[in-house]
Amino acid sequence: MVNRRTNRGQPIDMDALRAASSVKSRALGNMGVNAKGDELGTGGEVVKKKEDRVREYYKNNPKSSTAKASLKGETPKNKITADTGSPEVKTAKTAAENVRTSTVTPADVEQRTQQIKEEMVAPIEPEIAPIPPVDEPEEFDAPDGVEPLGYKEVELPNGDIEMVPYYREEDKD
Repeated sequence: MVNRRTNRGQPIDMDALRAASSVKSRALGNMGVNAKGDELGTGGEVVKKKEDRVREYYKNNPKSSTAKASLKGETPKNKITADTGSPEVKTAKTAAENVRTSTVTPADVEQRTQQIKEEMVAPIEPEIAPIPPVDEPEEFDAPDGVEPLGYKEVELPNGDIEMVPYYREEDKD
């Protein structure tokens, strides 16, 4: 046994705690369930299993996170085979036998393949809209139609830097 201590330094025996709590005992809290989540009645007897409670919840609340109670669906009832009296077991051999004895013929496969080919559509090329012309703001218009000699950086009062065109060599600096 490994000695454990709480955050206050008191020794705690985890093995004794595990042995004291069992699946049949009532869990702490106000839900009235055991450690597995089964609903308990008087005397600690199981009234409703956890799986049944979860399925019932999801059936009654279709807008919950999943519409089904289980990814696998309802709890399957064991199919008893007439000849052996034991549950039917699905294995790779039975799957291969199902394929072998299926009624699908090569003509059916060819017909379905042709049907799929007819349903297929060539990919549609997206239409690209023409780019509308952009009107430049007045600040970029040159005086008297003269092109600027270059641009210089000007710091604005708020600290931003703006590129301003200059038209004379004296304005360069």
